[in-house]
Amino acid sequence: MFKPVRQLTTVTALGVSLMLPLGVAQAQPTAADIAALQAQINELKNQQAEIDELKAQHQQQLDALKSQQLALEEGVAEVNDTAVTRTESGDLQIGETTLSIGGYIKGQATVSDNGFSDGKASEIVSPGSLRSVDEDLGSRTSFSARQSRLNVGTSTPLAGDTLKTFVEVDFYGADDEANEFVSNSYAPRLRHAYGSWGNWLAGQTWSTFMDLNGLGEVDAFGQHASVIFVRQAQLRYTQPFDGGSLQFAVENPEDGGDDQSVPDMVGRVNFDGDWGHASVAALARRLTVDDGVDDDSEWGDAYSVTARLPTFGKDDIRLQANYGNLGRYMGLRPYPDASVSEGEIEGVDAWGASAIYRHYWTDSLRTSVAYSQTGLDSEGSGDMTDSYDTAFINLMWSPMANTTYGLEFQHFDLEEVDGTSFDLNRLHLSARYDF
Repeated sequence: MFKPVRQLTTVTALGVSLMLPLGVAQAQPTAADIAALQAQINELKNQQAEIDELKAQHQQQLDALKSQQLALEEGVAEVNDTAVTRTESGDLQIGETTLSIGGYIKGQATVSDNGFSDGKASEIVSPGSLRSVDEDLGSRTSFSARQSRLNVGTSTPLAGDTLKTFVEVDFYGADDEANEFVSNSYAPRLRHAYGSWGNWLAGQTWSTFMDLNGLGEVDAFGQHASVIFVRQAQLRYTQPFDGGSLQFAVENPEDGGDDQSVPDMVGRVNFDGDWGHASVAALARRLTVDDGVDDDSEWGDAYSVTARLPTFGKDDIRLQANYGNLGRYMGLRPYPDASVSEGEIEGVDAWGASAIYRHYWTDSLRTSVAYSQTGLDSEGSGDMTDSYDTAFINLMWSPMANTTYGLEFQHFDLEEVDGTSFDLNRLHLSARYDF
């Protein structure tokens, strides 16, 4: 530390020692010299006091700044608990919850023969709508954006595991008030709404009896004849194991009569590896008629096997085979769940098989070829479906990320037990933009 008084004393002593050789008479300071020196010492003392006071003030300011910094850091920590940031994948991080927003916009145009159109831009071909075709009618053109989707998902660490939620809607909802004259206003429709924690899932999503690997990349989404395609409310338990998983679920029952008292029960085992994917599922359902006149029930069962196998390069093939009391679970319900005769209910059995091969011409250009065939395996009569087949071939192009353009030829062929047949050829164009 700087000590002005001590330094001055040293200088004074040095000066006096240098003056001694000059003579005693000249070395004796006068009273005026002493007074001047004392005044300088007093001035230096005052300056030292001012320096000490400034140092004290500076220390106080420094302590105050440290306190403010500490308070600021604590405040930032509190703010970070609720601050919105972005993850590396682009999702939003809100405290401990990751929020993802996604979906896509999809515009579609179809040109169909045999007068296929319901006047509401429905581009979904079902066995029911296929029965409206008329060979005496010409082609029909339709545009739609109803398949566009919006979804929101969350992921939050909770009680040693992760709580996940997911909600998704599209625009295939009730369209009684919709028209193509002015607004093309179509209502949102719930697709998925579920939550999962650990091994448990509750809510509405794809049936456990359905394997998404059986769908393939076709614009006629979920419309090939043998596809297992159902979303419904359920309670599911999944137990992973090395190389796959076991799944068990109880799901919303329905056989067309809305009088079921026992949930549908599903079990599935999945196998996954570098070799591909394979899955086997079994379904047990209680078929019931209880309409105030007839009261009967019967157990039904169905089975499904799917596989997705890589072939050459990025190519793959997807296979599916189904059998049993499939009813509403297969192909948008070409076959009834059950029939009632003389007060007794009996399940209707059918079978279905499909193969979908996808070939990559380049990294961004690919083609899928899909064929699906189904058949009735129970006694049938009249207008009950006897067979239902579909065939698709497409060209899908993704010139940049989150963008896919499609051109697809589609063929549908349905034959009833009495020999009546309905067929449809359709050209389908699409533009999809993911977000």
